[in-house]
This record gives sequence, structure tokens and C-alpha cells, in this order.
Amino acid sequence: MTAGVQSDTRERGASAGFTLIEALAAFAIVAVLSLVVQRGVVQSRAGLVAVEDRLAAERVARSLLAEPLRVSDIGRGGRTGTLDGYRYTIRLAALELPLPEAERDAEGGCQQSAGSCDPADPAARIRWTPMRQDIEVLTRRGTVVTFETIRLGQTASADGGGR
Repeated sequence: MTAGVQSDTRERGASAGFTLIEALAAFAIVAVLSLVVQRGVVQSRAGLVAVEDRLAAERVARSLLAEPLRVSDIGRGGRTGTLDGYRYTIRLAALELPLPEAERDAEGGCQQSAGSCDPADPAARIRWTPMRQDIEVLTRRGTVVTFETIRLGQTASADGGGR
């Protein structure tokens, strides 16, 4: 009877717990999985920082697009500077498009019909010229966000007028 009790206990004791090899294998699997999860978290955080940086650079570029074109910038062909910690470059180039000449109306503006703009009036010598505007903003991570558009800028006519 005692022999039967001992064999029962021995069988239950062997199946009741983990061996050292099984425990080490489980720890190794958990360690590998935690490394994979940690790497994914670090990469997603780096991706989030990159997206936030690009969005901030795009906000800077959009705010530069919202500004009116400066006559001095048109004369120089653009400008560079820093806004909210982001370096930017604005390049301006006149586009040669066939546009009709305008005439002045009774309120001081110009109309599309021919004839009554006074060339002696300095305001009449200001021309609106289509300008190609390129804006480049350098992100903190070293990439460049580029916007390109066409805008109207005030330029002096050939007879020397303008502001």
C-alpha cells in the first residue's frame, strides 16, 4: 500500500510544475516579445515626431502664402528668413503671360476696355504681374517642404512708375 501512494505522489509532483528549461524558454519568449513591442513603440514615436515637424513646417509655409507679396521682395526675386524656428526661402519670378492692358475707371480703378488710363498718374503705372512663387521650408529633421503657386504682384511698368 505504501508503494502505491509513493508512485501516485511522484506522478503528480512531476506534472504539477514547470521544469527549469520550460521556465527559461518562457522567459526568453517574453523577452523577445517585449523587445519587439518596445521597438514598435519607439518607431511609432519617432514617426509621430516627424509628422509633427512636417505639419509645423507646412503651417509656416501656409502662413507665408497668406502674406501679400511685397514690392521689395518682387524686386529682389524673393527673400529668406526664419519663422517659428523654421528657415524658409521664398523665390519669386515674373511669368510672361499675355494679359490685356487695363484702363482707369471713374472711381480711380482700371477697367478692361481701352483708352482712359492716364499714363502721367503714378497709380496708373502700377501693373499687376503674375509671379511664380516657390516657398521652401526646412524642417528640423532636415527635409524640405515645398509649395509652388502663381500669384499677382505689383510691379512698375516700363516707364518707371510703381511703388
